[in-house]
Amino acid sequence: MSSATASASPGPDIRDYVPSTDREAVIACVAGLQDYERTLDPELPPGERVARRYVDAMLHRCRAYQGCVMVAVEGDEVVGFLCVLARVPEQQVDETSRPHAMVGELYLAPEQRSQGTGRRLLEAGESFARARGAERLRVQVLAANGIARSLYASAGFHERLIELEKRLD
Repeated sequence: MSSATASASPGPDIRDYVPSTDREAVIACVAGLQDYERTLDPELPPGERVARRYVDAMLHRCRAYQGCVMVAVEGDEVVGFLCVLARVPEQQVDETSRPHAMVGELYLAPEQRSQGTGRRLLEAGESFARARGAERLRVQVLAANGIARSLYASAGFHERLIELEKRLD
C-alpha cells in the first residue's frame, strides 16, 4: 500500500498510519483489542495498562521486519488497523530459511465487524507483503477467538501450528 489510499470498495478508507495524527487512535484500538481478548483470556492485562508500550513495540517490529501499519478511516475517525511484518525470519532450526510475512495485529471497532473492512485490511496487508517478496503470510490468533478465526479462514488461511497450554497451579 505505502502512500496509496484504497477506497474503491464501500466502507472506510484504508491508508498508511500517520504517527502525528493516528497514534492516539491506534493506541485506543490496541486497548480495545486487548480488552476484547481479555474476555477470552482473563489473565491478559487490561488494555489501558499495555496499549502505549504495545504500540511502541509494534512500531519497533515494523522497523525490524520491513513492516507497516495501515488504518481504516471513516470520516476523520480511525475505526481499525492492521500491522503486517513483511520479512520475518524463521525462528525454528527445522524450518526453511525463507522469511515469511506476519499479520501482527488486526483490530476493528465493533460496529465495523462483519462489514468487509477486516477483509480489505487483510488484502492491503497481503499486497504490501507480496510487494516485498513474501511468499507466505501467517497470523496468530487466540483459539477462543472464533470471530477472528472465521475471518482468517474465509481469507484463505489454514491451521499450521496449534499451541496447547496446561495450567500447573
